[in-house]
Amino acid sequence: MEEVFLGIDVGGTNLKFGVVSSEGELLYKKKYKTTDLRNSSDFVQSFIEIVRKELSEKGNIQKVGIGLPGMISKDRRIALEMANIPELNGCNLVERLEDTFPGKNFFLENDANAAALGELHFGEKSLPSSFIFITMGTGIGGAAIIDGEVFTGANGNGMEIGHIIAGNGKTVEKNIGKKGIVAIAEKLLEKKDKQSLLRVDRKLDPKEIVQAAKSDDKIALEVFKKVGEFLGECIISSVRALDISTVIIGGGISKTFDYVNRSMMKKIEQFLPDYYTKNLQIRLASLANNAGIIGAASLCFANKSKVPLLKEEFSDQRQKDYYKSLPLTFSTKEAKLQASKLEVPVRTAMYWLKKWNEDPKLLSKTQRGAYKKTLTP
Repeated sequence: MEEVFLGIDVGGTNLKFGVVSSEGELLYKKKYKTTDLRNSSDFVQSFIEIVRKELSEKGNIQKVGIGLPGMISKDRRIALEMANIPELNGCNLVERLEDTFPGKNFFLENDANAAALGELHFGEKSLPSSFIFITMGTGIGGAAIIDGEVFTGANGNGMEIGHIIAGNGKTVEKNIGKKGIVAIAEKLLEKKDKQSLLRVDRKLDPKEIVQAAKSDDKIALEVFKKVGEFLGECIISSVRALDISTVIIGGGISKTFDYVNRSMMKKIEQFLPDYYTKNLQIRLASLANNAGIIGAASLCFANKSKVPLLKEEFSDQRQKDYYKSLPLTFSTKEAKLQASKLEVPVRTAMYWLKKWNEDPKLLSKTQRGAYKKTLTP
């Protein structure tokens, strides 16, 4: 039976749990309200109890990947600073989980990094080996994949772009996280006398602003015009710092992309020279709102392999295209057998099979040795 993994995407609004196959297929998904855990007497213990429930219901899952919305320790075990879930600050989450579930393996990563990995490995569209990933949800997160690997900075927390200072003196997250979007709407409603679907006698919900924009509400459309300007500033800073020409945007708020695109591009074209803009591509994550779950699960793949993957699969576009183009029907039975022996994802084993049949020398010495052993009865 093919091994499956539990991916957990921890967000300021929801905790999303999903069972993911080694081919990146989301087999099951369930959401829990983050506020329910925050209102409990012990957030971490409540989280552990949900993990216990999900593991008990899903059978023999041995590996769990978790994406957290904030800064984590360099050894990927401790939650350092979670702006939207301060109850996790300073918690050695991996240790707590390992103590509670002996024999299980837990892998921790920043949520944007995890989502970027999910898009890299299992996205529907081919990606270059280097790209910037921006998550827009309760907060704003960022990741960078450089030559096929996550950029973490010197101490493990590079690309915290939600905390870049924007032109108005506030952080990007304060401006265009969920609370920031509501604040923009409330300010516009105070200043303008226009009729609007947003004039309600209660606190606005970001989803209402999205729905109003879909109905061509002028105030709502102006909200997202301003969101686009702030997002443009964020992209300008990221592209200037990293010199990367592909930007992927994911997360729930990314559904508003059509409303932010024009003002975002206007800002970008105002401040970025042709060197950057001539090849600039900005598009939505193909895994949409499931990138966090699938990316969290992919942490298990990266940490389970005893045989190093071919770096060329990710650092060279031609190799990556070839790898992703392999049909799932190609020697599937044999590939699954080899994947089990090699302890790598099925798609990787399929890639190796094809390479081996073409020319064994195309594999690294370590991979050739490992692969030869699996061919011995």
